[in-house]
Amino acid sequence: MKRNLLLISLVTGMVIGCNSGSSSNNNVAPVASVQYSTLHGYNDESGSTLVTGIRGVNGSSYVYISGVYSGTTNSGLLYVGPISTTGGTWHLLNYPSSAGVTVTSTSLYGPNNGDTSGTVQIVGNYTTAESAGSSAIGLLYQGAVDGSGAWSTLLPPSPDNSSVINTIAHSTMGGLVVGNYDTRLATGKAFIYDITNNSYINLVKPGAVSITAYGIWYNGGTSYTIAGGYSDANARGITTGYLVDWDSATNTTSHWTSFNYLNEPANSIVSHFEGITTDGNGGYNLAADVALASGVAGAAFVNVPRNADGTFGTASWTNIAYPGANVISANTVYQNNILGVYVPQGSTSVYPYLATLP
Repeated sequence: MKRNLLLISLVTGMVIGCNSGSSSNNNVAPVASVQYSTLHGYNDESGSTLVTGIRGVNGSSYVYISGVYSGTTNSGLLYVGPISTTGGTWHLLNYPSSAGVTVTSTSLYGPNNGDTSGTVQIVGNYTTAESAGSSAIGLLYQGAVDGSGAWSTLLPPSPDNSSVINTIAHSTMGGLVVGNYDTRLATGKAFIYDITNNSYINLVKPGAVSITAYGIWYNGGTSYTIAGGYSDANARGITTGYLVDWDSATNTTSHWTSFNYLNEPANSIVSHFEGITTDGNGGYNLAADVALASGVAGAAFVNVPRNADGTFGTASWTNIAYPGANVISANTVYQNNILGVYVPQGSTSVYPYLATLP
């Protein structure tokens, strides 16, 4: 599974034309209410910087933003500073090569506060010359923001004794990591990794043939909420978004709930949650990549409240449509902010953006 659905949009040639102002669905907010800005990238090279994840820094107004610098090869990025990415610092972090292992690329996704002040945890993946760059290997970094801490490989065991390939760790919080991997017999498997216990467990949705786990939010105690997408029919598909609660004490799920773009299952062909954060009121804000059967594709900010009985409520959708963008992806969410990437009309360059809701 790829990190975001921008690639799906590019491959299928979907054009971004979301206009919630013309929608009759009462759960869609107007695009005009969103404020947009282009982010400054690593070394001010915005066209080579892809933002992938964000988390607030404990005890500070600053944020951690993870990303990928696309140069001769991919390198991992971590930004520390104001959310506008002006006045902060970009750090280049790459998985270190070792005896017999030559690392050829690093991609970083979900950042989180470390165990001590000033440290960070980041997940992602790397490739090596020995694997000929054909298979991503999951990673976890823990330590100082300059990359001088401890790097470790994440490799979930295969449930069917086939080879595990393309392991990508997407998000981490509260001592757990969620991500995805493929096998040579099947695709779209999701895993949960317990950092302290160094243990893996598959996240399995009943009836789904393919599933992703892109975001995790720690609610406190042993309670977590995980976000992603799944398909009941296509082993390579991620047609429907979901939220599910996870109890780390019992390793059990509850409140599986499916979500479709604009709350219209018949018209939505892709609804996928890319990231999750609290809304401060017991519910969640989410970043989503979406597509309709009509060919319209794009990005959305989603709010899902909690019902009194603990279940998830009805989603409210706000379309994200960066002015002049031909393709856009929502990669991560923080408070009332969506971060992602877009391709301008008439261009093939990819730029990071910030969308702020009122």
